[in-house]
Amino acid sequence: MSRLEIDSVMLEFGGRTILSDVYMCFETGRVTGILGRNGTGKSCLLKIIFGTLHAQYATVRFDGNKVVNAYKNRQMIRYLPQRSFIPGYLTLGKVAKMFCAGPRSVFDDFPDLLDAADKRFSRFSFGEKRLIETLLVLKSDSQFVLLDEPFSFLMPLHVEKLREIMEVEKQAKGIVITDHRYRDLTGITDSLYLVADGRSCPVMGSEQLSQLGYLP
Repeated sequence: MSRLEIDSVMLEFGGRTILSDVYMCFETGRVTGILGRNGTGKSCLLKIIFGTLHAQYATVRFDGNKVVNAYKNRQMIRYLPQRSFIPGYLTLGKVAKMFCAGPRSVFDDFPDLLDAADKRFSRFSFGEKRLIETLLVLKSDSQFVLLDEPFSFLMPLHVEKLREIMEVEKQAKGIVITDHRYRDLTGITDSLYLVADGRSCPVMGSEQLSQLGYLP
């Protein structure tokens, strides 16, 4: 079992404190969810862990060793941002080979995508692009994956299938998810954090989320 930790985060923009006093721990074999209202810093937190956003202060550790610019080690970590990141001119088959072994290993649960290996990425719908990018990151050969709102704009059937895939993929990696679809998120997670007022808090269930003001 491997462990990824982030500790002592201090992030400010224009004199406004976004994150402070944050500690989170993620482990392989588990799905960890991060909840929080818009603007609380969830996406910033994932970027800090990945190494593409530099906070005023933060410590990221992998198996107890400090990590800087984690994105340089693709065997350790991959990241799904909210915005599309695949160039439109690439074919689906080419992209799959860049991330994993090939289209069949990535899209075997989605026959329509398997049949579209020669299709350029720009020709897919927005929802299809989100699904494709989520699958590529989720099934990549990495010990941890950070997924920023993977369920956004997806059909319920695709969300359910992704949840099933996550149950399989977590056997070999740690999965970290942020998403506003509360029920879809909590239904798949083994552990949960709430980000509010710049701080992180481990959460045990919906009753505690209500006490903390996230749920009515």
